[in-house]
Amino acid sequence: MNEFEKSNWNKADYSQKYLDEVDIYIPERENLLRILTSFYRKFIMSDKKKRILDLGCGNGILSKTLYNQNNNLEIVVTDGSKDMLNEAKKELDGMPVLEFCQISFEEIIQGKFEGGLFDFIVSSFAIHHLYFSQKKKLFKKIFELMNLNAYFINIDVVKSNYENYNNWYYDLWKEGIINRQKSLKINKSFEQVPEEARKKPENHYDILEAQLDALKAIGFSAVECHYKCGVFGIYGGKK
Repeated sequence: MNEFEKSNWNKADYSQKYLDEVDIYIPERENLLRILTSFYRKFIMSDKKKRILDLGCGNGILSKTLYNQNNNLEIVVTDGSKDMLNEAKKELDGMPVLEFCQISFEEIIQGKFEGGLFDFIVSSFAIHHLYFSQKKKLFKKIFELMNLNAYFINIDVVKSNYENYNNWYYDLWKEGIINRQKSLKINKSFEQVPEEARKKPENHYDILEAQLDALKAIGFSAVECHYKCGVFGIYGGKK
């Protein structure tokens, strides 16, 4: 049994709860998707059909966001959770999805994913479930799955080198959730989510700089953090 199979994400009720409440958990979500969309329009979208790989797709929100910008693409989505893939099938119904592949990151690292080469590989709030040593191995596999001049973008929770800043960033996350609850007029409180996320053994948040260095060491060019607000970051590179 791999780590994913032992995790909460392999439980249907846990996955559904996350999908139902993610817009409150992650108050920056709309802005993060807006920036991803801008990146896609600027660097990926063209008259030529593009192949997109969505890693740890959840309910398919990244693929749907990109499709809504330009439908001249082919999409492959992966997730370790059968329940998440079922949600993605509903969300992406009628869109050009070549494959809904149930596979964990650990299996991808082991070379068990055979989806061809891609022009854009994206992931959101999923890779942080790997230990840093595993992240580096996954980044290498991602590089191998990319066409020349393709891009990789990861949206995720990242850490600072400085613990005092990290403590403040979690306070900012909590404040964002409180403001989100007020704007949506939600009585239930979710302000405990940041501290719970920080303590969960399945979450392995790593320093942003270390992850950028790992991409460079593998061979990625144009490695950059495109956006950061507290713990939320968007980073990646080009092959």
